[in-house]
Amino acid sequence: MSVVHLRPNLGKGSGAPRGRHGSVCLTREESAALRAVLQNLNRTRTWAEIAREIGVCRNTVRSVANGRTPGSTGLALRVARLAGLSLERILSPGPLDAGKCDRCGRSG
Repeated sequence: MSVVHLRPNLGKGSGAPRGRHGSVCLTREESAALRAVLQNLNRTRTWAEIAREIGVCRNTVRSVANGRTPGSTGLALRVARLAGLSLERILSPGPLDAGKCDRCGRSG
């Protein structure tokens, strides 16, 4: 028996998202939450400092923070590490739950 590996058709009309690096794009709500975290980080750091600390180009950070691009899960993970928050917290829209730890989610 032989195994044949088929490549998915990623051409026009396939419905599959195509990205430059194959990363997963965020939903609108997740992008908005990531944008808010980046804008909060920008209150104490410049865009260049944020970009340098997470290892991406300054224009990438600014494009996501200004809503021109949705961002990716990889970028969100890097921002979460910089902000000292969990990835789930970074991608969750809305205010923090009162009485819960930002980092671990435990009631305190």
